[in-house]
Amino acid sequence: MPRTEDGLLAEIAGNASSRTPNPFFADDLMLDLAFPLTDSDFAAPSSLVQTPGTPAIRADWFLAPETWRISYAADPSALMPIGTATIKRYVAVLQSWFERWVTTGSNPFIHPCLYSANSPTCVQVAYATLASYIHRTPANTDTVLQIVEDRSNDLLRESGPMLDRVVAEEGFDGGEQDADLFAQLTRLHALMVYQIIGLFDGDIRSRHVAEGHMAVQDSWARKLFHSAAKAFSNTHAVATHLVGCLPTPSTSSQQQWYLWILSESIRRAWLVALSLSTVFSALQQRWSACPGGVMYTNRSGLWNAATATEWEKQCSGKNAAFLQRFGCARLFDDAEPADIDEFGQAMLDMSCNGESLEKWRDTGGGL
Repeated sequence: MPRTEDGLLAEIAGNASSRTPNPFFADDLMLDLAFPLTDSDFAAPSSLVQTPGTPAIRADWFLAPETWRISYAADPSALMPIGTATIKRYVAVLQSWFERWVTTGSNPFIHPCLYSANSPTCVQVAYATLASYIHRTPANTDTVLQIVEDRSNDLLRESGPMLDRVVAEEGFDGGEQDADLFAQLTRLHALMVYQIIGLFDGDIRSRHVAEGHMAVQDSWARKLFHSAAKAFSNTHAVATHLVGCLPTPSTSSQQQWYLWILSESIRRAWLVALSLSTVFSALQQRWSACPGGVMYTNRSGLWNAATATEWEKQCSGKNAAFLQRFGCARLFDDAEPADIDEFGQAMLDMSCNGESLEKWRDTGGGL
């Protein structure tokens, strides 16, 4: 895990404490963060759960309706508290991922192929704004932060119909305008850029604005996930969601790969977006409500596969380690640290017992 001071974006975390001292940043403080999930009632069927010894054989292993369930903790009082130092490291990891997107065009939750064929205006604006923020100077910081605020407000204004539909998680009506998953994902990615800057820069005004947008970001993430669950339930029309998004597939295996890229991008965006608000609230208030958890792919190699053939080989030859977040502790027994990709490692840091995780990494797998 990167240290807080690593990377250009890491200054965000340092500024948060240097500009506005926060007594809750003591390394030995344990926060009552309701993040790990233990509700087995919402677990996916064993036929869909991919453990390190089981190849991903079913063609619909990542699209089945059961994989789109959001799980919540049955007993919040039994959840493991997470230390402030762990949360700060996680924030630094997220910051480094956003910086990597600017420098390389991808990161553990924005796939290299996702914007290769179509990069919407909202994403381009967020990308350019983030680049200017990363390369800001003391002399232009106030100007850059004003740009971040203006672009964030513009995004919300341009998405007026979306804002009008900010409702409870189970209250989405699944109307016609919900069908464009790619458009929803791009808006969420753009807002996440402005949020990670605003929440963790340390500037009082920027933080105020970002706090006011937290509910919108969470609602957009839930709405996107709900829309994906409904859209992918129609197995005969799933390919239509690739139109205007990823490159036109030339083979069935390439279509399957692109569908996985889109669906996995939605899952990872949901996890990162909800965690942003959660960790900020935890650091600010010493507690945070549980956002729930979803299934995602842990297996190293799948996210970075350069072709459909390579991705298909990874799935059939090994497995996808496709698990609900609350069930990832099984990896300690079934996998080695090298088997789990960077995104999965970050989720483990925020979900599992620290001592068990450290021992697993030190021993190379197996407790």
